[in-house]
Amino acid sequence: MKTENMITQPQNLVTIYPSNKVIIKQSNYTQYVIPVTGPIGEIDEFGELTRMLANATENDEVYIQLSSSGGSLETCDYICRRMDECAAHIVVEIGLTCVGVASAIPFHADDWVIHDSSTMIITPLYYSPGYGKESDIRDHAKYMKTVHNNWIERTFNGVLSEEEKYELLENGKALDFYADDLLSCLDAYQDHRNKSKLNDYPIQIPSDTTK
Repeated sequence: MKTENMITQPQNLVTIYPSNKVIIKQSNYTQYVIPVTGPIGEIDEFGELTRMLANATENDEVYIQLSSSGGSLETCDYICRRMDECAAHIVVEIGLTCVGVASAIPFHADDWVIHDSSTMIITPLYYSPGYGKESDIRDHAKYMKTVHNNWIERTFNGVLSEEEKYELLENGKALDFYADDLLSCLDAYQDHRNKSKLNDYPIQIPSDTTK
């Protein structure tokens, strides 16, 4: 993964070089521009990204340029949790390739950038059952099915219909989204998320106790 930081406001810039891979230009706020490209590998490959997410403040913006064919579910889940904890405003730009577990990343952002070429493919989970006793292989397959089902439900709640979830989980059908589909999908997801926030923090209206 390649990362670099830059600012959107040009005035009063101070340039800092914390390492040969990172350039931070600071003004009234910092915009972290983070390309997330290629396969999503091991968690330790994303240490620089997670540090940026941890250090960004509520006055900053994290701009993720996403173009990935997928990869490790464990790593993607870890990245998404760090995104949820980040205080900054997060924007994900969806590229031509957003496949498999990478499709979860946009749904942990605050806003999105969609181009005419943007696509997303939500795929069923691929894994090897391994070798060993038949009972162990069955148990592992049962475990992975539960993990996958829970992940799909948690990640795409408010995005996929029950029919689409069934096609994905039971029939192994990949779900394709093109630019227009993504615009509609993300608008609907934003509405769902806003309603969920209202439900999480209900306004308490006292009942009329006048007699």
